Amino acid sequence: MTRLFGCVCGQFHSPGAGLGMAAERVAVPVPFYVIEHPEGVALFDAGLHDDMQDADDPYRQRLREGGMDVSLTAEETVASHLERLEIDAAKVRYVVLSHLHFDHAGGLSALPNATLVVQSKEWAAGADEETSRRYFLPKRFFDLGHQLRLVDGEHDLFGDGSVTCIPSHGHTPGHQSLRVRSDQGDHILVGDACYTAESAVSRNFPAYADHAAMNRSLDALMAMRGPQTVMIYGHDPGQWGERALLPGVRG
Repeated sequence: MTRLFGCVCGQFHSPGAGLGMAAERVAVPVPFYVIEHPEGVALFDAGLHDDMQDADDPYRQRLREGGMDVSLTAEETVASHLERLEIDAAKVRYVVLSHLHFDHAGGLSALPNATLVVQSKEWAAGADEETSRRYFLPKRFFDLGHQLRLVDGEHDLFGDGSVTCIPSHGHTPGHQSLRVRSDQGDHILVGDACYTAESAVSRNFPAYADHAAMNRSLDALMAMRGPQTVMIYGHDPGQWGERALLPGVRG
């Protein structure tokens, strides 16, 4: 039995244009996902670092200098979500990282024993000073000494087709999405290969990204859909309102 949960780890505040949205300013969710599999618990992304609760944190100060910010409460941290799901954070087996941005890798500090599953291109980008600067990949949040499983291309996490990494480069050099076939159906967790359903149509992507690669990746993800497939985008407020697409607690 494989179960999929969705958890919102705070909010990202930004000019709408930076997220391909029409509004002048927006507050969008920062989700991560919990997969319970017979062979262990895996997370897709890890949300924000606990330090983002502090308005004086140096990284938040840098964000505000660029017209952005985040908000995070104690109840929204990775550890709090896992506690409500009755999952021991120390026993999480894998964290599949879509990419190395601070709002996707930040919660790794709460998951000390997990093996990180990352595309080789992404890890190399994070290790290269010039590339990491261009794509905003600060080592503070991801280079913490975890065990690594570097993969190239598609990767079947548990070997049974239930959880599959899908390369979707462009947002960053080694971005990946995740397909989860669970008891709740077929879900493609798009990650930041596309922020919202709105930008899936408009194809308004971040200025720093490789737009040609993002278009190819998004086209490929869309082509994978079956009639019942649910696409969950990286930061779509419409998917995490009162009727979230995935449960965040046990029902």
